[in-house]
Amino acid sequence: MRSPARTMTMILGCAALLSAGAASAQNFQAPGQQPFKITGAQLAIKSPASNACPNQAKMTGWIMTSKPGPVSYMMVRKGGSVSGPFQIQAVASPAGGMATFSQNIPIVTAINAEYRILVAGGSGIVSNWAPLKASCKIQLGG
Repeated sequence: MRSPARTMTMILGCAALLSAGAASAQNFQAPGQQPFKITGAQLAIKSPASNACPNQAKMTGWIMTSKPGPVSYMMVRKGGSVSGPFQIQAVASPAGGMATFSQNIPIVTAINAEYRILVAGGSGIVSNWAPLKASCKIQLGG
């Protein structure tokens, strides 16, 4: 037979576990009910492999979200211009949502620059700086 003190300890322990579980369940939201939120951004640029120009580089960006939905962003050149806004659609992904874009950048003169994504409505979320370098030492006719 259990002592009254041990029984009371077990009851209090179970009550604490149940109340903690209930508190967690109150914070849980179904995937469709959570607010749309930007969670991160990443940018990659593949510079031309040769010194010849004209040439092209390839830029690819990823914007992570809490769920599918529209995303607005701008492209920023370090120490220079800002272009956009542009809008793309985030689609469902294992982590919530993912918006991607990819574009070829024509290279006609030498360049040594860095770019990043600035996400609108992302509470200051920006991507990494991605370098774009091309020397254009060999000018091809065209």
